[in-house]
Amino acid sequence: MTISRTALVVSTNWLREQLGNNAKNQISKKLRVLDTSFLKNKEVDTYSTCYLQEHIPQSVYFGLHNCVESTPELPRNLPDPKCFSQYVQTLGIHPDTHIVAYDRFGPTPAFRAWWLFRLYGHKKVSVLDGGLRKWIADGFETTQDLVTVEPSEFEASLDKSLIRSYDDMVRNTETKKEQVLDARSKDDNTVINKELDGGVIPGAKHIPFEDLFNSDGTFKSETEIKTMFDSAGVNFDAPMVASCFTGMTACGIAAAAYTLGKDIPIYYGSWTEWRQRAPEELKHRYKV
Repeated sequence: MTISRTALVVSTNWLREQLGNNAKNQISKKLRVLDTSFLKNKEVDTYSTCYLQEHIPQSVYFGLHNCVESTPELPRNLPDPKCFSQYVQTLGIHPDTHIVAYDRFGPTPAFRAWWLFRLYGHKKVSVLDGGLRKWIADGFETTQDLVTVEPSEFEASLDKSLIRSYDDMVRNTETKKEQVLDARSKDDNTVINKELDGGVIPGAKHIPFEDLFNSDGTFKSETEIKTMFDSAGVNFDAPMVASCFTGMTACGIAAAAYTLGKDIPIYYGSWTEWRQRAPEELKHRYKV
């Protein structure tokens, strides 16, 4: 089975077929399965506590924190391009490698990985629909076996069209060229709680990240997603930019737009940076 256009999500059945009957013993540079799971507590080694305990056969671990230098304004900062290139080379990801990212706790890390690889020039990347939870629910095996991959010559090439900076967003409050899509729900504490310096970028439209998924963690249909965009008052013929709290769940909104044929950027600093840098008149406060 092949995909002529790299799909946003692939099914567990599709992935199992690609791995073949001897999934433990075969690995091809044409496909790289990445376990992107991470715990919010950076002091805990997710690789040891999760990946080594159980993972999808042939998968390798991809650490979202690798090559990242966090700051108070950018706790989910972008990885250093040179370091990222060297790290991805160790994962054996070649220009024609189809990446399939998954996670075990929730969909956020996998969609961040989807956006991150595309940002650095690798467009052949998908997310496993439903992640490890659905893989196990569908009766497919997991393993503790590790695999060896052949290093690649991956070189990161930043696609600036997929990212917006703080300065870009300030200009946008004047030009209003791009609609701001906020992945946080309207009742999120970081939106309504003044003690948490909550608020939104002026004019932002809310499309809650969690509403993009079915109860089993799979992505909703294109029709359902389009209805969500319409209900939020989004003009699909106009440019958009996705935001959230730290630049993580915004990747899910970008993915949702992608299913509908739009490749939109994310503001990677999101509200965490905005609330620290923007003047008060550019912080919309809800009255609660």
